[in-house]
Amino acid sequence: MILEIQKPKKVIGFSLQLVNDQDAKTIVSSLQSKHNLQFTIDTIHKIDYGYNFEKRKFQNFNTTYVNLIQKDNALYDIRQQLKRTFQKQISNKTMKQPYYQLDFSASSCKFQIKVNDIEILSMNLDGQTATDIPINAAVFGSGLQKIEVKGYPLDGTKILNPEAYIRYKIVEQNVENGQFMFVKGSEKYQTPKVKVGEPFIYHTTNFIAEVPYELQSWNTLRYIKDLKTDIKPFLIKAYQRLITKAKEGDYKPLIEVIKIVEARNSKTMYLSEQETKQRIKSILDDINDGFEIMDLEGDQVLSYAGNGKLVRLIRTDGNSALAFSNSKTSEELILDIWFCLPNGESDFVVF
Repeated sequence: MILEIQKPKKVIGFSLQLVNDQDAKTIVSSLQSKHNLQFTIDTIHKIDYGYNFEKRKFQNFNTTYVNLIQKDNALYDIRQQLKRTFQKQISNKTMKQPYYQLDFSASSCKFQIKVNDIEILSMNLDGQTATDIPINAAVFGSGLQKIEVKGYPLDGTKILNPEAYIRYKIVEQNVENGQFMFVKGSEKYQTPKVKVGEPFIYHTTNFIAEVPYELQSWNTLRYIKDLKTDIKPFLIKAYQRLITKAKEGDYKPLIEVIKIVEARNSKTMYLSEQETKQRIKSILDDINDGFEIMDLEGDQVLSYAGNGKLVRLIRTDGNSALAFSNSKTSEELILDIWFCLPNGESDFVVF
C-alpha cells in the first residue's frame, strides 16, 4: 500500500508494516481529518513474513508502505504522530492477557473471599475443598490489588471448628492464545491456627496486577458509604423498578442490566463478542425455564463493596435481593448485581 498526498511540496517518507489495508485506512483517516490532508491508497504486492495479529500466528502477508508528505511546506511533521498511533495499536494487539486465579483450599468453615473489597465467593463448607478461583472480575485496572479471606463458624454453630483453615496462592496465567499458560505464582498463604474463642480466621495480602484494560468509570464513582442521606429507599426503588417490569412481562430493563454486567465481565475476562452473547443467552434461558422473579423481602439490608463505591440489597441469608424462584423444582436463581453513583448523577445505576 502506498499513501500519496496530493500536490506535495515536501516529502517525508517512511514505511510501516501492517496486517491489512483496513488498519492503514483507520490510522491515516484519523490524521487526515485532524490535519485536513488528502491522500490516495494503492496496494503493492510485496510478500513479507511476519506476525498476523488478527489470526495470532506467523504467516506471509503484504507489506504496507506509507509515504507521508507535508502540505504547503507546513512546519508540522505528522510522521511521528502516525508512528506513535501505530505503535500504540500494535502494543494493544500484542499485549498479553493476564488471568489471575487463586489456587484455593479450605476446610470446616463458612469462608468468604474478597478482592478489592468485592466478594468473589462465599460458601458454607462442612468438609474440604480445593479449587482454582478466577479473580479478574474484581481487578479493574493495573496496580495494587488486595485479597482478603475469612473463615466463620459453620451455619448453625457459634464456635469455629478447631480444624478450620483457608490456604491460597495467587497464580498468574496468560490466556492470549486461548490456552492457559502459567506465568508465575506467589508464595502459599494460610490463615493462622484456630484459637479457642476466636470468632473467625483471617488473612490478607496485596499483589500487583498488570492488565491491558482499565475500567474508566471506576475512578468517577462516588463513595456511597460516606453519603449522609439514607440511600436505602432510593435503592429499593431501583430494584422495584426491575421487579415490577418483569412481573408485567417486560424483561427489557432486566436484559439491559445483564448486558451492562456482562460487558464489564467481557473486558476483565477477555471474552469475545460471541462468548458474551452466549453468556447472556444462557442467563435468559435459565430465567425462561420456569423461573419467576421474586418480590423484595421486607427485611433486606444494605451491603457495601469496593471500599464504599458499590452497594446492593441482600436478603437475610446474605444473597442478592434480586432473585428468581422455580415453584416446580424449588430452585432459586440469584442475580448478583451492584449499584453505583457516578459523579454528577443523582440516580443509582448498575455497575
